Amino acid sequence: MEAHILQLLGLVFLLLFAAQHAPAIAISSPRCQTQCGGVEIPYPFGVGLECSLAPDFNVTCEVRDGISKPALFNNIVELLEISLIHGTIRFLNPISASCYNRSSDKMEEDPWWVNLRGTPYLFSDIHNKFTVIGCNTLAYIGYDINSPGYQSGCVSTCHNLSDLADGSCTGIGCCQTAIPKGMDTYFVGFDKNFNTSQIWNFSRCSYAVLMEAEAFNFSTAYITTTEFNDTASGQVAVVIDWAIRNGSMSCEVAKQNKEGTYACLSKNSDCVDSLNGPGYLCNCSKGYEGNPYLPDGCHALGHLTADVDECKYSPCPSGGICHNTVGSYRCSCRVGRKLNGSGNSCDLDTRLIIGNNTL
Repeated sequence: MEAHILQLLGLVFLLLFAAQHAPAIAISSPRCQTQCGGVEIPYPFGVGLECSLAPDFNVTCEVRDGISKPALFNNIVELLEISLIHGTIRFLNPISASCYNRSSDKMEEDPWWVNLRGTPYLFSDIHNKFTVIGCNTLAYIGYDINSPGYQSGCVSTCHNLSDLADGSCTGIGCCQTAIPKGMDTYFVGFDKNFNTSQIWNFSRCSYAVLMEAEAFNFSTAYITTTEFNDTASGQVAVVIDWAIRNGSMSCEVAKQNKEGTYACLSKNSDCVDSLNGPGYLCNCSKGYEGNPYLPDGCHALGHLTADVDECKYSPCPSGGICHNTVGSYRCSCRVGRKLNGSGNSCDLDTRLIIGNNTL
């Protein structure tokens, strides 16, 4: 629990700091990394402050256990997907747990809370549901950890384990409830009048988390085992809506500042007001596709504009070979070496070591 609190204090500080700096329109350079760990990082997002529209859109890409993983908020959450068209982001959200400890004869809680206030992000009321799993559980989702009030709650009970059914989440072993629009902060609380002290032998833990509804399918094994919490190291996908917010700026207001902070830079783009909170998004105009946040980002359907040769900027590491592709590039290394996980160096390929000789 202490690790969660320390991480979140760092997250809150980072987000408050970023909120004090209004976004300035900056164009992504061909040198900028376009993906990390198989996840596309399209502008206005970018790996590094010099490659993103603003600090709030900065993505970190680090190698962990030999695998490149993109993360948001100074490595607090792992990024799964960015959508320009839908204005959404998917990332891994930790599950809150409340488990009975026989040794102490007490319930031990590991709660999680997130504060996105002052950033371009809001939790999606369309894609997410507050999900509670347990046989004697009442969990709340609160809007502000400093406020005594709660937004909503969900009760999950099991009178008889034979009543449980895979795929069913209607209050028996599993419960789900919707969240309101405009939600930028949430925390989880467990009602202490509901606990597993009397049923620990078959259901020791209860779980609660805000998560992507489409990614969830209840299994009866979640009641009698720790399978739900063990998946992805106690994390599940959640969806947040993002927009170019700049305060309460709408399309009508933003268009008046086309020479300044207006983010729809492609001449073949349209401004669309955000459906969740203030702000706007940019879409390519009808008949066009691509990235509306770049000057030449939207091209006619089926007709790519002249490709830029990124290789002339030498984006690959020393000793690497650059291969230009339409709209991007890829790097490879010479025989005997391989591109490391972060893509910033060509390391010795140990797979080509035979005996004491290196090929």
